[in-house]
Amino acid sequence: MIEQSAEHDRTALVLQGGGARGAYQVGVLKAVAEICGTRQSPFQIVCGASAGAINAAPIAVMAQDFQVATQHLESLWCGLRCSSIYETHALKVLLSSTRWAGGLMFGFAGLRATGGLLDYAPLRRLLESEFKRSRLERAISSGVLHALCITASSYSQGVAVTFFEGAEGIPEWQRARRKGRRSQVGPMHLLASSALSFAFAPVEIDGEYFGDGSLRSTSPLSPAIRTGANRVLVIGTRDPLRQTLVEDVPKEPPTFGDIAGHALDILFNDNLEADYERMLRINETLTLMPDQARIKSKLRPISSLLLAPSKDLRELARPHADDLPRTIRVLMKTVGAWHHDGRLESYLMFEPAYVGELIELGYRDTVGRADEVLSFLSQK
Repeated sequence: MIEQSAEHDRTALVLQGGGARGAYQVGVLKAVAEICGTRQSPFQIVCGASAGAINAAPIAVMAQDFQVATQHLESLWCGLRCSSIYETHALKVLLSSTRWAGGLMFGFAGLRATGGLLDYAPLRRLLESEFKRSRLERAISSGVLHALCITASSYSQGVAVTFFEGAEGIPEWQRARRKGRRSQVGPMHLLASSALSFAFAPVEIDGEYFGDGSLRSTSPLSPAIRTGANRVLVIGTRDPLRQTLVEDVPKEPPTFGDIAGHALDILFNDNLEADYERMLRINETLTLMPDQARIKSKLRPISSLLLAPSKDLRELARPHADDLPRTIRVLMKTVGAWHHDGRLESYLMFEPAYVGELIELGYRDTVGRADEVLSFLSQK
């Protein structure tokens, strides 16, 4: 069991995107709850983008009871279907995809492709029913939660905007192509953060249009540090050690679906891994600097721990591909993504068998590193 953090000693949880791969994060958090053994959340700052925003919200809202929060999150994910996230009815999929394709084909005639390939109405209803504003306010006012940060990409301004809500005194910030904006975080911010480009329509907030938080998030760890964290626990959704094998290299040109899968991989993972490496390099540089120079630089070392899958999640997805709704399978066949490397399926398959395997993998991976997790969360 860990002791509660002292004032100004804050641990942040960073949850980046990953579509259905977000279920892996749920398994990790389930294990963390068992390992730390505290009722109160060990994370004073919670940051999420894309599907990570959907997971971040319950952890922040229920910060006063971390055990219940992780149980609720697991129950929520185990009950998901693709139809819980996007419309899968044949007629609705046909209408949304036809409208989207028509806008691309006939844009010269004034027909604009303003919608998405899929309709996110089910996800919007889910977020509106799940988000409890009063509980978030209590968590903040009690001091258990210092800040909740939700990042979305502004199509209007071309920047990553982190909507944050938390303790008084946290300043807004503005850096190159990213800014922090104090807000009253709600379901629409979560929806905007998880509105995957092309697949989902942009979400309007205060006259601006936003999409997936990973799209413009070149520094995913920044919101945690900007809001006062001195420790950061990051949960990834890709095995960072896996290298492409020679036999994995395709012998034919990639289809549109293959390219889409690679785009999602880049979108959800590359910036996070690069930013994590950058933070480690800064930490190492700080240890080599004289005290005076280090103080003058205003940089501070950030303790960190990265938890990522021990297996390639594409391999977990392939056996479950037929669980996807028929309409989505047809759509994937149309774009040449069916029965290829499993990359696209691994992001879109919100179905029980696959979700359950991801949760179990996240749980096992984290239990296997229990001593490391406990040591990290117990730091002072």
